[in-house]
Amino acid sequence: MVTAKILAIGALGASALLTFCGAAEAASLTLTCQLLSPGGGTSCPASAPVYTVPGQYNYVDSFSNPSASGKIAGSDIYGGPSYGDLGPAGFIDDYFFAISPASADTVSATISNGTFAVSNLFARLYSLSVNPGGLVLTQPAGTVFYGAVTGSGPATLVQINPVTLSAGSYVLEISGTSSGSAGGSYTGTLNLSPVPLPPSLPLLLGGLLGLAGLILPRARTA
Repeated sequence: MVTAKILAIGALGASALLTFCGAAEAASLTLTCQLLSPGGGTSCPASAPVYTVPGQYNYVDSFSNPSASGKIAGSDIYGGPSYGDLGPAGFIDDYFFAISPASADTVSATISNGTFAVSNLFARLYSLSVNPGGLVLTQPAGTVFYGAVTGSGPATLVQINPVTLSAGSYVLEISGTSSGSAGGSYTGTLNLSPVPLPPSLPLLLGGLLGLAGLILPRARTA
């Protein structure tokens, strides 16, 4: 009886490890809604589609002038304490996603070659529940995770480092202005990973194994 209980605990532990160590599969993150200058875009739905954790989700969008080359009236993108006021945007793209608890990171990139370019490319991640409707023109309510911008030659990267998200619905927002002679484009990847095990859990598992080692010999003796 005791042996069966120990085997059951081991099976549950193995199942948990397989869940946490599952490999991410590449898929697409669907553009949910957007605002474009001058006066275009799509409205946002009330809910977010569910995405699997772990998972790697790619996204891309492009614009042909004059779309997204002007400024969206009333927009004033805030880039967090590091970048402050980025000013009006020519496009705001929202990607809604609902998840179980996850560690999330994302990187967006654009390459400016004169013909196609995006200026002021930026990304931020925030809760949909406290920003219903998405498409925030200024500063989102609640906790916001802001991207870090780096440049290398003609390429601009905006990265949100790994953050822990509780179960819920979120908005990955990409903004900027199409500034190439023929338009602009960007691409990116959202990675969702299982939340890391808390540091105390291995100690707890070790204690359970030690307790099982003490109980099993006594059970056999009895």
